[in-house]
Amino acid sequence: MSLVISGRIVPLTLNGNVSSSEKDTFQGKVWIGDDGRIERVTRGNASAPRNGFDKAAVVDVGSSLVLPGFVDLHSHLAYATLPLWTEPGRTKPFLHHDSWPSASTYAGDITWPAYAFIESAPHELLAYAEVRALVGGTTSIHGSPPKNRPLDGWMVRNVEDETFGGSVSLNRVLTSTLTLKPEVLATRSAQMKAGASFIYHCAEGQANSIVESEYQSARKCGCLQRGFVAIHTNALNPDDYDAWTEPGTIVWSPFSNLWLYGSTTDVPSALARKIPVCIGSDWGPSGTRNLLGEIKVARLVSKSKGWRLTPFDLVRMITCIPGDALVGPWAVQAGRLQPEALGDVVVIKADQAEDAFARVLAATEKDVQMVVIGGRPLYGNPGLMKAAKATFPSNLKIAGAKRTLSMAKLEDRSQPWTFSEVLARMEQVRANPKKEIDAAKNAFAAGRLTDTVPRLRLALDMPLGKVPIGGLPKDLGEVVVPLIQPLEHDAAFFASIKGRGFHGGLLDGLGKFYS
Repeated sequence: MSLVISGRIVPLTLNGNVSSSEKDTFQGKVWIGDDGRIERVTRGNASAPRNGFDKAAVVDVGSSLVLPGFVDLHSHLAYATLPLWTEPGRTKPFLHHDSWPSASTYAGDITWPAYAFIESAPHELLAYAEVRALVGGTTSIHGSPPKNRPLDGWMVRNVEDETFGGSVSLNRVLTSTLTLKPEVLATRSAQMKAGASFIYHCAEGQANSIVESEYQSARKCGCLQRGFVAIHTNALNPDDYDAWTEPGTIVWSPFSNLWLYGSTTDVPSALARKIPVCIGSDWGPSGTRNLLGEIKVARLVSKSKGWRLTPFDLVRMITCIPGDALVGPWAVQAGRLQPEALGDVVVIKADQAEDAFARVLAATEKDVQMVVIGGRPLYGNPGLMKAAKATFPSNLKIAGAKRTLSMAKLEDRSQPWTFSEVLARMEQVRANPKKEIDAAKNAFAAGRLTDTVPRLRLALDMPLGKVPIGGLPKDLGEVVVPLIQPLEHDAAFFASIKGRGFHGGLLDGLGKFYS
């Protein structure tokens, strides 16, 4: 079904038929066709681009902002339910990404509870992570857990799993959390030259630490090219960026950097070498809940360091910059509202007189009025969702505001699914993880003999820490799953920041955006 959204358009495009500057905003309409692509973006009250829109759902959001959906190129969905983590008693920042997995509480606080969900409730875990992304305006996200078979039922576009109905192969977006050997990096280099993108956790840690060698290894193997998406690079010195003469993209996750290492990526040095920088939210144990939270952290860092990143700069880092990084492998534009681009849209509440980019920077989950992916309304204000003719509507409350969620079961899109059902199943696992893990393992073993389609099984994509076998303790009775975290940033999240981590108090200021 086609969809027309009328409001204050923030296209973030240089298309001459739409805008003359990426900063342009105007009252107008976004026309999304039956194929889920944008057919036209118009100013004022222009008529339909063709007859196919005579039966389109029409949504008027007034003065609210209509933006391209946010693109998060750094996340780990398997850990989305977990609270912020620190190693008790530690007084010095971790040196690099190989330091904290050996902390004494890491496995028990992070690996074991995450494992309980990936083993016992994989569908619900993915649904939780997707809904958490939606409530923050995210329409595409990286970081799906490794799995035993492909999935076709995503709500939010999963960056490495998106195939656009089979028109794009699964090996077009390659990714790795762990450090790769030179022979594998050389293969990735060849794949990028053939049109793939490679999203790689690279040189994560304090400057001059040993993990800087990961970047140098990538350089020697020919990976510093346009399709290379380097997550972090906070261990690099400014001159290291000189080698990247055909710039790809850096993904900056300032909250996680400061929380673990007390320092962050040298963004101005990368930008000075014309290397695009986007923003990623990272994971539950050391990240924000969504990109709206992370750009606020970026703002705090920029102000503290005198980097002068503007609201416009930061909004680009969660829309068109990551969208541009995916154009090569996806063969379609994300992160910009222009003809033929993905019909992925987020609506942010705003008054007519407000500066659009400052408003997005200040926005919280309560200000997200609607999220559309491929022309399908999936989440938002009940009135707007009704006007958009959302299917399978169910109720949700976010930051005290009533919202409608349109969700179907992950592997049967004809069956409605509510978030309360998702949470109920996850609470069963939390109440007795040993029982649920044992039951899931037995069911998987039995299913291998009887099921025509294998049962979904996920794996963790982060280091497991020092544990006896398979990421779990020998005695499953030791597994304790903490409270499932709210979808939005809340008072408890902000309270858990103070006096913890290695940010020197800088992250304490995040809560002021939400007060």
